[in-house]
Amino acid sequence: MGTKFKEVNTLSFIGNIGPKTERVWKEVDEEVDIIGCKDKFDRPCQLIAPLKLLEKDLPGDGDTKQMPIFVNDDVRIELMHCRSSKGADGRRPAGFCETQIQVQNKRVTKTSEGNFELVEGDVLVVPPNITHENAGNGSTTRLIVYTRKPVQIAQTYPVKESVVPNKQCTLLKPTTVLDKVEEGGSGGKHFELVENADIMIETTHRSDAQKIYHRGFGQDEVAFQLSGRRATLTNQGEYMLDTGDFLLIPPGTSHRNIGDMATIRIILYTKKPVRLADEFIDRAKRAGQAIS
Repeated sequence: MGTKFKEVNTLSFIGNIGPKTERVWKEVDEEVDIIGCKDKFDRPCQLIAPLKLLEKDLPGDGDTKQMPIFVNDDVRIELMHCRSSKGADGRRPAGFCETQIQVQNKRVTKTSEGNFELVEGDVLVVPPNITHENAGNGSTTRLIVYTRKPVQIAQTYPVKESVVPNKQCTLLKPTTVLDKVEEGGSGGKHFELVENADIMIETTHRSDAQKIYHRGFGQDEVAFQLSGRRATLTNQGEYMLDTGDFLLIPPGTSHRNIGDMATIRIILYTKKPVRLADEFIDRAKRAGQAIS
C-alpha cells in the first residue's frame, strides 16, 4: 500500500461557457492505482519536444519557424521560434482568433492598433481583423493558439480587463496578479487565463508537488512547460517536461505534477479531441526525432 491522495474527477469539459462542470472526489493509492495501474487506455499520453525540433535547422528554414503541434477543427496549438529581430506574421487561418503566450525573452507585437510588449508568461489576444508582426532583440519563442471562435478573459482571472484598455486586442500579465491569487487545495497558484466554448487556457505557478490527482473526462488536456523542468506522474507512466515540451493527457488519465523547482505551466483543455499535426510529424521524421 502506498500514500493516499484525493483525486478530483471532472466529468465534463472544464469551462465556464456552457453546462457547469460536475466534479466527483475520490481517493487513490499512489502505489497501487497510479504507479501500479494495469488499465488499458484507448489513447496514450504523448510527450513531445517541438522546441528542440524548431531550434534545429532543416533545408528550407528561414529565421522564423512556426509549426502546428496539436490540432482539431476548432483549435490549433502551435509553437513559434524566431532568431531574428523581426518575425513573420505567422500563419493564422482566415477568420481565426490568435492568442500569443510569451515563452522566452521579451518581444513586441506590433499591430494595426498599437504595440504590445510581452515578457515571459504574458498573454495577448489578437482578433482576426488585426494585422501584426513581432520584433525584438535576440531570439524568442511563443506559444500560439488559433481558435475558430473568439476567446475572452476567463471568469476566474483576477482582473477583468486588459492591461491596455479600450483596444480590440487583450493583453494579460499573469505574473503581476499572483498576489491576488490564493494557493488552492492542490498547492501552487493555478488560475484561468482565457476561454471560449471550445478551449480553456490556464496557468500554474508552483515550486512544490501537486497535492491532489486530477482525472478529466469530456476533454483533452495539454500541458505546456513554459519555464523550468517538471515531471507529471500519471497512471500511464511518468513524463519529464523541459521548457518548450508538451504532454497530451487524454480523458480518463489520472495525473499530478511533481518536482520542487519553481516553474510555470500552461494548461490547455479542449472540448474536442486533438491530434498531432501532420506538419509536426513530417518535420520530426525529417529531423530523425522519434515520436512517442
